[in-house]
Amino acid sequence: MSEMLKDPDEGSLADIAAYRERSAMARWLDLSATIEDSRLLYRLGFAERHVGNPVIRALHGGVISTLLETAGTLEVVTRRTKPLRVRTISVHVNYLRGARDQDMLARVQVARMGRRIAFLEATGWQTTEEEPVARAAIALRVFEGEG
Repeated sequence: MSEMLKDPDEGSLADIAAYRERSAMARWLDLSATIEDSRLLYRLGFAERHVGNPVIRALHGGVISTLLETAGTLEVVTRRTKPLRVRTISVHVNYLRGARDQDMLARVQVARMGRRIAFLEATGWQTTEEEPVARAAIALRVFEGEG
């Protein structure tokens, strides 16, 4: 792990809760997080508004992509050792199986955390982590300071 990131703690969860209060999108996603196995575990709380295809009752791909991107951003910002701001450079999502009308979980792996760019891999699933619904490769531009 990079020297720029600390292990998740109660402060990380407090930062995520504060982000949810400030972000209409995080509230719309019903985004929350817990710490399991010393890692952040993100949760999309299912709501009818997340359904993309009402015939098959599947989550919308944009909802899944937004969950993974938001989780990646929060992974970097809430585990910082100093204040950071980030901007998304790119998000590439591979949809691996259909997502049903239920909660979705996500974890983020920091592949590389540099001074200017962070590379992340986010995985989202519903049944088990070994059966992912989607995986995303995310690149973030990192800036020092809050904002």
